[in-house]
Amino acid sequence: MTPGAPRGQPARGTRIARTKDAEMEKPSWLRRIGWLVLIYAAGVITVGVAAVLIRMLMSAAGMTVPH
Repeated sequence: MTPGAPRGQPARGTRIARTKDAEMEKPSWLRRIGWLVLIYAAGVITVGVAAVLIRMLMSAAGMTVPH
């Protein structure tokens, strides 16, 4: 370990430090948008499933809307 470097981290300018910097690049905008869409879709599906389950429970309990 080089003097002056934080504990457990390689000194700046070393090959290990450059490799870690390259690995920590920001993900592409397409990947970020993909995650956003995936999380949004999962949330919508979860709310939909919860609504259907509540509706089924209410129907089973006799709580129906008159026609």
